[in-house]
Amino acid sequence: MPLSARCAATLLLAAWCVAAAGIAAAVTAAAAGSDNTWTPAGAFVEKLNSPVFALTVDPADGRRLLAGTASGTIYLSSDGGASWKPVRSGAGHAVLALAFDPGRPGALLAGTRGGGILRSADGGTSWQDQPGGEARTVRAFAFVSGAALAASDEGVLRSRDGGPWSSAGLPQVRVSALAVLPAGGPVVAGGDATRGTEPLPLFSSKDGGQNWAPMPVTGPGGVVGGSSMVAALAGGPPAGPAARGLLMGTNTGLFTSRDGGASWQQLTGGGAVPATDVSSVVVAPRRADRLYVASDGGGSANGGLWVSRDAGAHFASLAPPLPEVTAVAVSTDDPPVLAVATFRPADHTVALWTYHDAGGQPHGPAAPPQSSERAAGGTSASPADAGALGWLAALTRPEAPFLALGAAALALVLLAAVAYMRRGRQL
Repeated sequence: MPLSARCAATLLLAAWCVAAAGIAAAVTAAAAGSDNTWTPAGAFVEKLNSPVFALTVDPADGRRLLAGTASGTIYLSSDGGASWKPVRSGAGHAVLALAFDPGRPGALLAGTRGGGILRSADGGTSWQDQPGGEARTVRAFAFVSGAALAASDEGVLRSRDGGPWSSAGLPQVRVSALAVLPAGGPVVAGGDATRGTEPLPLFSSKDGGQNWAPMPVTGPGGVVGGSSMVAALAGGPPAGPAARGLLMGTNTGLFTSRDGGASWQQLTGGGAVPATDVSSVVVAPRRADRLYVASDGGGSANGGLWVSRDAGAHFASLAPPLPEVTAVAVSTDDPPVLAVATFRPADHTVALWTYHDAGGQPHGPAAPPQSSERAAGGTSASPADAGALGWLAALTRPEAPFLALGAAALALVLLAAVAYMRRGRQL
């Protein structure tokens, strides 16, 4: 082979190796995510001007995310939030809750405002209305002893084996939160309003939600923290030096009880968590001592997202790009990946983010979020517009530099191939 031909062939091989290395690095970066860095998620194919309250992560696949919007549309992402497709069209009833049934692989429930409960048996790809909860507002789910429980505006609803829903008590309470305590503990229900005389709408059931009794919430200073409503509940780790039996988020802060509600302690983590309204309390599925606490600020500047890695003894801020956090979902990965929704009331900016919590100092995104109206051009975005927005968001993702390197190397491969063929024809 002539020397010039060998040089061209060598150049072609080298360029191909660079391209392959760039693409492999991009795949690795995309799979691993950028540790401790806030990454904007892709755009929805609709204008958003109301908060997103419903997020969940598939326990079998941390890259499958689902989100529900105020229009009643449910979106599915199969690539960790980089892109979304609608799997259920808006029906005018906002989606307020999404939850996978841990006892039935692929089963998923959605709670709506005034539209009852939806169910999916295929991981969120298709949805059906469920009987028994018509016209109810449902904001949370819990699962115990083969039954699903739903927090509704007229008490607790129960469904067995995916069947119809029926009343399970507390009809006087507008139930907003449910939790099942670990190690065979009771089911706990909390509300943000009641027609009863309870000082704080908080109840427990020792028989899976069939009978309920008020839980004590008073102390020397009156009702716990001066709270008037319960917004979030979670069961903490069952054992260990920092075990927390029950976590409760209220309109005045985060509280815990180790003795079934007989006594309460406010969790501030050394002052890191302010005494403000709590919108979410989530325990990492594979790390029971890791807690995430979110607040939308309740009209104040005290919103944010905090993490505790020792079951609540200490907290640190994760410094979300916008402080008004309206929803949080945590994957089963270890370290976990968070899906987070934020809402800025001043201009109705709705944004979704992902965050790979590897325990380091949090880093902000490359660019601030646009308001939803600007992002959608003031109207519902077309698929082409949404695709363009998705590409813009992709430019800020951690794999972007490697993809650019791979694309440049592929272009070099093509040029080298053309030069080689031309040289061959001349010989």
